[in-house]
Amino acid sequence: MVHEDVFIEPVYRTYRAPPCSWAIIYIKIINIFKYLLPLIVIFATEGIWKKTGTYREIPKIEFNGNFIAYGYGPDSSIVASSYPVLNSAASAQQLSTARVSHHFENDENDQKLLNLDFVLNTQNLSLNAFTYGFVFDFKLDYHSIIEAELMLTDTVQLAFPTSEILVTGRLGVDQSIPFIKNDKWKVINNQRLDVEHYQIMSILERDTRSPIKLEVKRKSTIFLPQPHPTHQLSLNLRLFISELEFTYKTGIWELLKWAWIQYFSIYIIFASIFNSISSFLFRTRVIYATDSFAKYTQ
Repeated sequence: MVHEDVFIEPVYRTYRAPPCSWAIIYIKIINIFKYLLPLIVIFATEGIWKKTGTYREIPKIEFNGNFIAYGYGPDSSIVASSYPVLNSAASAQQLSTARVSHHFENDENDQKLLNLDFVLNTQNLSLNAFTYGFVFDFKLDYHSIIEAELMLTDTVQLAFPTSEILVTGRLGVDQSIPFIKNDKWKVINNQRLDVEHYQIMSILERDTRSPIKLEVKRKSTIFLPQPHPTHQLSLNLRLFISELEFTYKTGIWELLKWAWIQYFSIYIIFASIFNSISSFLFRTRVIYATDSFAKYTQ
């Protein structure tokens, strides 16, 4: 006669042993390893997971109007800036003037295009090098609020008399350490009254130490020679702003969430292995325990 399965239930077998038996000692040791080994594995593999998280976002970048520019000649230099403290410290021969304008465009690939035009009065000085710094308000808000005031800086060597410099590239970032939630910092503190704070070398040093630095990637530079003597040097920046990758330090609640996920996933593996070993040892009586009864449950 052909039979069909009509009901299935698991069978559990119970093993009992005296309090001071080898079976009790074995089970206590196994339970310690069962709970402890997942923690050892986590730290041995440089866990816990998600110490940092990486997210992609289009940063909100706005030029706030502040700038510093230096022109270097064979025997002298000039400086122009939007900071009164720096301007007041310059001599009449060094202090120059400049004007700056900018606007944003959106291209067909949903990228923002920054057009920034800067004109420096050279005061009849033949320039060999030109250093500029433009200050931008930088903000991220996808993962957490990150606000910063960053300076885009560069030094251009002028091999011949130049009237205009055209720079095209992609505005990128160089992140040195993961962000912490609600980070805020500034490269220049406008409340400071000491001239050293506004000197270009001091600014570059702080900019290098900051968690993130603006830079121009895939940069192309064109130098237009002077057709006739001029008292101006023009700089035109065309910078594309697209989605960038940022790293954040994992917060405590996010860290706990991933820690429990990792711990339980490893615990299930070790529990299954140790249960199989224990079942074999008790069934074969390698470790003696009394098989008192079999209990059936649904």
